[in-house]
Amino acid sequence: MEHFDVGKNTMVVMISSKYNTSGVVRMPLYNWETNFTVSANDVTIIKLPAYAENTGSEQTAPRGIQVQSVLPVSVYIHQYHSMRSEASMVLPVESLGNEYYALSYQGYGNGNATYPSEFLLVGIQDETEITIRLSDQTLGGKPAGTTFSIILNAGETYQVQGRFATDDLSGTYITGDKNFNLLAGCRWIPMPAGCDYRDNLLEQMLPVSTWGKQFVTAPHAYMPYDIFRVMASENGTQVTVKGSSTKQFSLNAGQFYEYNTGESTFISANKPIAVAQYIIGSACAGHGVGDPAMVVLNSVEQIRDTVTLYNSSLENIVENYINVILKTQDIDVTTFDGQPIADLVGVIPVIGNPDFAFARLTVQPGAHTIISGGCGVTATAYGYGDLESYAYGGGASFKPINATSLIPEGGCLNDTIVFKTEFKAPRHEVLWDFGDGTTSTDPNFAHVYTALGSYTVKLYLTDNCLNIKDTVSRNILITLRQAATVTGDKEACVGGAIALGAEDLPGARYEWTGPNNFFSPEQYPLLTNIQTGATGQYQVIGIISGCATWPAFAEVTVHPLPQPELGADTLACSKDNYPLVVLNPGSFAHYQWQNNTTSPSFNVVREGIYWVQVADIYGCVGADTVFVEDRCPTRYYIPNVFSPNDDGVNDYFSVHSADMETLTLSVYDRWGNLLFRSESVDARWDGRFHDKPVSPGVYIWMAQISGYREDGTAFETTESGSVTVLR
Repeated sequence: MEHFDVGKNTMVVMISSKYNTSGVVRMPLYNWETNFTVSANDVTIIKLPAYAENTGSEQTAPRGIQVQSVLPVSVYIHQYHSMRSEASMVLPVESLGNEYYALSYQGYGNGNATYPSEFLLVGIQDETEITIRLSDQTLGGKPAGTTFSIILNAGETYQVQGRFATDDLSGTYITGDKNFNLLAGCRWIPMPAGCDYRDNLLEQMLPVSTWGKQFVTAPHAYMPYDIFRVMASENGTQVTVKGSSTKQFSLNAGQFYEYNTGESTFISANKPIAVAQYIIGSACAGHGVGDPAMVVLNSVEQIRDTVTLYNSSLENIVENYINVILKTQDIDVTTFDGQPIADLVGVIPVIGNPDFAFARLTVQPGAHTIISGGCGVTATAYGYGDLESYAYGGGASFKPINATSLIPEGGCLNDTIVFKTEFKAPRHEVLWDFGDGTTSTDPNFAHVYTALGSYTVKLYLTDNCLNIKDTVSRNILITLRQAATVTGDKEACVGGAIALGAEDLPGARYEWTGPNNFFSPEQYPLLTNIQTGATGQYQVIGIISGCATWPAFAEVTVHPLPQPELGADTLACSKDNYPLVVLNPGSFAHYQWQNNTTSPSFNVVREGIYWVQVADIYGCVGADTVFVEDRCPTRYYIPNVFSPNDDGVNDYFSVHSADMETLTLSVYDRWGNLLFRSESVDARWDGRFHDKPVSPGVYIWMAQISGYREDGTAFETTESGSVTVLR
């Protein structure tokens, strides 16, 4: 996102893994890429080009960054320059969603300069329609409450900034018809307001489907307090924050509650929430180092058994820390860099819920790995420097835990339907009730319905680590399999368009597949600017309440464009040839020349630009153009005698030629005195000097001539000789 130091800041991608692996970091729309390797439990740092920084507001840009690896990796980004530093983890593509709320902070004004609240959208699929409902006004002039839509293709970005220093884009609601990524933060702000020292904020936003209902917070090292924001995704969200005292509040969708605390707390809600924790500036912390930073916390529902984090020393970070959240019962089975965590630092019970504990470790820059032999951990990496800091979260699985999409929408009679969840033993207990008297405790179960109708499927989940239960239910419809029908085979020319089509099936959604990994969910997909590689068989199925139709097929043929060949631009001499050139573009079904004639060939009789447009038997059109230049080779003759006696015969001395480009003709007497000079191609000497006839005798001439050779190349030459004047 846009940094305080636009164009000067350094942007890096930090890649870690528990495997030895390799991959590539690329900006696909800039044709920039670099390969990487990373060793197990280590980190590789890739510096991005300066043009990776997104600037401005409400403009689509080609600045998306893609990381691909052979084996799984964790990815973090760090942006820093001159005492301004911030970092964030980055979600993998499979953990992204299509519904987000932005969570950032109020901007800052310094004189005439404004450093706004901002968020950044990143497209991961072509033709993603994204709808944005603003919580505040934008730099582009859109007022708060405005809803608008944009289209992003894979690799494109779209940044939105607040208009004034008082604007805060937190609570902006963003949805898409496909998954996408969202980051949010601020260019440069104090924390809290009125604190002298400022920094940029940069943080990965979590899809609403991964928000949780339980969070544990731990104070940052040496901070007298941290600032927290709790945001709701649904109306009527009841939140309890429990520490040494308890506070309760209600929120509606997109609203947030801000408070300060310097102690560990346990946050719970009746509906999914997001929690952000902010580090305050060193001027207000009294520690001497550090500056504002932001981290979106992971819910305890998302804890995982292995976490690798990277603590950075970039931009003069001098203190590095990791906060680890874990179950109290797991203290003895949790290690940090191979050592029991309890041997390294005191593990402190969470004030608001003693079932949880936290450890605050002082660490060296580099990669660190936490392994839990119990329920799992979450962690936050952060660091302080002189007037700067960074923070980011790690150690979360980011599974969708708030979606009925765990249950299929339906299926076909007597067909196998797979009911699948990632919640597995021993942490989770699963019970499926399929609504037809069948149940299963298998997380992944294949079931066959033998009767048509509607069924209520329920998934009962028990989290043994968190001691919570949840139920997800959905009504599904079992129907007969139908047949899809296409509108016919299609033909087109390269660069043209083809409209595929499937006949209407009530209530159906469609999936088209074809060559080159083609996929479309449209009933009538339009293929534009098609190439010969699009030739092949396309398949469509209709899906009605989860029951896929029999497939239907359409053959698509893309014909190459005809290639008429008029040859390279050419030279011809009208004195030697008529016509100058005969143009023959090749054998085609139809011809149209620049003068609208339609013969297979064309006689060129004068210099000019000539073109032909041809069509083949499929109606595909091609064209070619050629320039024919009438240029004769330069030939000349210079006599050695003339008689300037006004008898009309040989009265002038000249260079005889019709095709010279330039001529400089000079005549001298035997003592080298210049008698005549002209720079005209029509130069001729009349045998006079100062308007008086010269005496008979021998005179010296010099001619500087330029023109063209037989092959059309230019030449310059100097000729000299003598000429005799007769009287």
